Amino acid sequence: MIKKINFSPIVFSGPSGAGKNELIDYIVKREPLFEEAWGMTTRSRRPGEGGHTQFVSKEDFRKAIHNNELIQYAEYNGNYYGTSKSALDLLQYKQILFNMGFDGTMSLKKIRPDSALIYILPPTKEELLRRMGDRGRERFAIGREQTMKSIGVYDYLLISYTDCLDELYDDFMNIFEGTEKGQEKSLKLQKNRDFMRKFYN
Repeated sequence: MIKKINFSPIVFSGPSGAGKNELIDYIVKREPLFEEAWGMTTRSRRPGEGGHTQFVSKEDFRKAIHNNELIQYAEYNGNYYGTSKSALDLLQYKQILFNMGFDGTMSLKKIRPDSALIYILPPTKEELLRRMGDRGRERFAIGREQTMKSIGVYDYLLISYTDCLDELYDDFMNIFEGTEKGQEKSLKLQKNRDFMRKFYN
């Protein structure tokens, strides 16, 4: 029989290009206790694409909406994207990591007020633009709006320096383990809130 532990959800948010996917993949590969929540979408699978995404028809997605099976969902470029509530059941046994935007995070927080919210940013806006490449200014503007809304809402801030995934992982584990170094990432600290506030200047 598997022992029930009842973990709290951990949410990673940040603009496109911040490094959320890379960090989640790295954590899951190194820590058997952790698992990424599965997403659901109606878009087509890209060649060679794996990951924690369930590809469904629009009819099936609309059924999931009707049956209140989703934590959150959104429509973008003619396709639906969402996260199933079934991921919350796994928290009895595993530490589940969620990759969500601001609106999805707020939906999850209503269901699970104990959720830990972590925001990720590169060290500079110039680095963010470099990582975005052809994804362009539209996503940059969306990221700016999301970041400004997140100040005062999220619990921690992580900075994803280029080619420093080990360091980013260590910073996260310090948060998870409640160390003194982890508390230095708290968004209760004015310096961290100021970093987010001034990032897009």
